[in-house]
Amino acid sequence: MKFKNQYDTELEREQLIQSNESFYLIEEQNITEGNFLIFSDNPEEDTKQIIYSNVPEEVFETLKQENTLLKAQSQANSDRADFHEEVLAEIILAINP
Repeated sequence: MKFKNQYDTELEREQLIQSNESFYLIEEQNITEGNFLIFSDNPEEDTKQIIYSNVPEEVFETLKQENTLLKAQSQANSDRADFHEEVLAEIILAINP
C-alpha cells in the first residue's frame, strides 16, 4: 500500500515523517502542485533502481564542449529569428504606412 501526504512547512514535513515511522519513505515530490511525501508499507513496491556509470574524463569534456557549442548555436538561431521578425515588421510598416 502506498499513500501520499502533502505538507507546507519543514515542521509539517518532520511531523509527517515522525508520525509515519512504521512506513517507508519511498519518494519526496516538490512540484508546482505542492510538496508531498510518499510512504509505503513495502520498500520494494515502487523503488527505482539507480544505475551509476563512469564516463571517461575526455568524453565528459567533449560533451561539455558540445553542450556549450549547441547553446551558442541555439542563441544565434534565436537572435536571427528576432532579427527576421524585426525586418518583417519594418517591411510591413513601409508597405502599409
